[in-house]
Amino acid sequence: MRPEDMAKGWKRFLEEESEHQWLAISLFFVFILIGAFAIHGTGKLTGMDLARESVVEDSRVLEIDYQSGGDHYSVSHTLDGTYLYKFSDGERIDIIDPRNDESASQIKFLTELNNGTIATSVNENSIMIIDDSTVSNFNLSEQRGIFNIIDLSENMDSESNSMILITDEGGHTSFRGVAVDGVPSSSMPNTDGVEWQKVEAIDNHQWIATGIDISSNSGQINNPASPEIKPVVGHIIWNGGLTAPMLAKWYTAPSGEFHSMIRMGSDMIIAGTSQTVIFHSSDLTFEHSTITSSAAVKSGCEVVWFFGPLNSESVIKWTEDGSEVIELQHRLPIEIETHGVSSDIIYMHGIDSNGEYKTLIFDDSSYGSIESGRGFLNFAFLLTFTIVFGVMGWNIIERMKF
Repeated sequence: MRPEDMAKGWKRFLEEESEHQWLAISLFFVFILIGAFAIHGTGKLTGMDLARESVVEDSRVLEIDYQSGGDHYSVSHTLDGTYLYKFSDGERIDIIDPRNDESASQIKFLTELNNGTIATSVNENSIMIIDDSTVSNFNLSEQRGIFNIIDLSENMDSESNSMILITDEGGHTSFRGVAVDGVPSSSMPNTDGVEWQKVEAIDNHQWIATGIDISSNSGQINNPASPEIKPVVGHIIWNGGLTAPMLAKWYTAPSGEFHSMIRMGSDMIIAGTSQTVIFHSSDLTFEHSTITSSAAVKSGCEVVWFFGPLNSESVIKWTEDGSEVIELQHRLPIEIETHGVSSDIIYMHGIDSNGEYKTLIFDDSSYGSIESGRGFLNFAFLLTFTIVFGVMGWNIIERMKF
């Protein structure tokens, strides 16, 4: 088309364009403004629901491990004592009832093993294995010492049939390895001053542990009356046998505490109240992040949610591509103490501002989905945008024809 013909075409289009077309354009821009405000207003996190703890009435959940469909094992404290129970298909089965047995008050962990059973400990040199509601005990040899078990984690190399234990050796905590023969290794000798609390496998024969370093020096030289407490992350290696595990590397943070360890591929995310640390097993390095939280939970699709303390106004959604701060519809209603995941549902147990025990349920699949307000508005905006501009483009082409 020659330039003079194109100019004539545009002149004709502008001369013949009806007032209705320009009115439609004006209304569409009004729609854009209204849609922008609506999308912004529905950009807050959806899918949360607060419920009263109902499985054991007026109970405080100390430890919990979720299975599929919301079924779970739990250690819950009540005025009657501490229960260990399984909840399945809407029915509670008490494994330890405090009216007959007070040993559940000694439980410090519930760990799911590679075969789906649950491991814990209530006695020295003994691991309790719970399969459905059947209980058995894996008793360890006392030839190499007597100790309580604070936490444990199986080797990721399932063929090795071994695990690392955090042990209470009387005056200090340490690490021991144990295999199927039930003979524990020697305890790690170089852990004085550190109270180890949690351990998780990160690779074959490698674990990450967290704890606290209690020092008597807090700005005043050797002042035991005001100890300084700092969170610690340790990289543990144990290849089996009776030789003690080795603390290969460790990192001490300046303040706060580490509360969650989440494995993401070959990395371990160690979430804390003052910072988050990522350990890369590929090159054995620690990476620091400024993300702070009171709880961190991994859901499907390699997503980690970081939740703050009571009355927080936002959460952080983290993926390997980066992090996103998302505003909550309402302030976080509980101080989270324990949590777990079943399918796409995150369960968080804690205490509200009135001192009552509550459960916060979060369906993370609802955020941004077409069923949510934000997802519906995004869909409606894109659909309307496509239709209006498609019609306008078609009209322009028709009017440009000769």
